Amino acid sequence: MKKLFFLALVFLGVFYYLSSNEPKLPETINPNTGGGNSDTTSSKTNSNLDLSKFSDEDVQYFKEVALKAEYSDINSGEVCKWNSDMNIFVKGDKSEVLMSELNRIVTELNGIINTIEINIVDDPSQANYTIYFGNQYGYQEIEPASIGYTENNWGLFVVPSGTTIKGGTMYVDTERCTSIDAQKHLLREELTQSLGLFNDSEKYPNSIFQQAWTETTEYADIDVRMIQMLYNN
Repeated sequence: MKKLFFLALVFLGVFYYLSSNEPKLPETINPNTGGGNSDTTSSKTNSNLDLSKFSDEDVQYFKEVALKAEYSDINSGEVCKWNSDMNIFVKGDKSEVLMSELNRIVTELNGIINTIEINIVDDPSQANYTIYFGNQYGYQEIEPASIGYTENNWGLFVVPSGTTIKGGTMYVDTERCTSIDAQKHLLREELTQSLGLFNDSEKYPNSIFQQAWTETTEYADIDVRMIQMLYNN
């Protein structure tokens, strides 16, 4: 199995996987994301999320995955999330397996989140988020901001910078990534992180936000709590 690790780069809100090849870091451009420092001990963020009902362990993990982006200390304490429904249009190699998995993930997320609805739509004019299954070149046509970042990446998502997410795209490379479990993992990870949980962590091996390469296809209990903390407060 190809060993992958996670690197978050601030570039129009881009966060993505890099292969084990030694990466050359591009210059940071337009560094305006919802990330920030995670070492504050306050039970509230600058966005007035009340975290007091959660354990200290959960709060610290939330600050790591939601209030911080690697290589960025911009907008310390600010969360970034959707304030309106997320309407997903799917393009590319819409295999039965991946479409079934997408429906499963969306159903799970809608069962967790009570402030917005996540929908899969058939009409691209109704969509504000696009998922592409296919190769890197097809995704580059959909998302020009990904050019230069997909060569060694099997999964990537792009959301505009700022504290309110209003749209975005992601892809799973179904050509180079041939493991079905790996494809499912990338779909779950990229879609979940597109909700505003941008950062990875070395904690909790079974978490979808685990920095080391895994093929996790389920949310850990702590992942569910992270989503609830971001959206249900």
